Amino acid sequence: MLSKPLTVGIIGGIGPEAANRLSQLIVELSNASSDREHIPVICFNNPNIPSRVDSISGRGENCLPALVETARALVRAGANFLLMPCNCAHFYLRALREEISVPVLDMIHETVDQIVEDFPGAKSVGLLASSPTLETGLYSRPFSKWGVEGLAPNEIEQQLVMSAIYGPDGIKAGKKETATENLVVVGNSLVKRGAEVVIAACTEISLVLERDSLPVPVIDPMRVIAKSAINCSRNGLSQSQSGRLIQSVRRSTGAGV
Repeated sequence: MLSKPLTVGIIGGIGPEAANRLSQLIVELSNASSDREHIPVICFNNPNIPSRVDSISGRGENCLPALVETARALVRAGANFLLMPCNCAHFYLRALREEISVPVLDMIHETVDQIVEDFPGAKSVGLLASSPTLETGLYSRPFSKWGVEGLAPNEIEQQLVMSAIYGPDGIKAGKKETATENLVVVGNSLVKRGAEVVIAACTEISLVLERDSLPVPVIDPMRVIAKSAINCSRNGLSQSQSGRLIQSVRRSTGAGV
């Protein structure tokens, strides 16, 4: 254990409630018996980061500069490593790492590794995610290296998922009841098609689905990365994380914070 815990920085605002939930998960999972045993966390909820969906599709403003600006502000404030509670924003992870001087944990790879470890016989994992996350293969590519299929909703079901996240009666609008019902319908369809595990692969979906919301386990990447962040804060980066993350830090030494 480190003599002084490392400070976690959360790139928030993508969306704000998800960032707050990640902060809360770090508190809940820290197993602390006093204030001083908790993990130091800095969260910058920057709602001015452009839409990741529109950015990835090319229909809107590039969100990378705002992600970099937010990350650098966290570094200046004292963060030793960063978390990004938005699955589709991980499309920009490599580029972001090249622009800052501290590591950024990879929520997607951490989640894939955890599922492969916890469910070694699983051959099909359902993906409840925004369309850019599916279309760019953020989960399906790392799963394929383990011989695991990333099972996506069909076209009509995906419209329900996107409406549940972004629609006028969706989670980002603060209306969760109908959104939750539709996500459960799509999740059950994935299970019927063979999904042995389902990932809440959008942090808005993580706000409404529980582990037991479906007949198979629902995995929350924010819970996975919260546990990883606690361990990194108290014990430093693991060897595998250090190999992945320190390499990116070395690439960015000339880029400032």
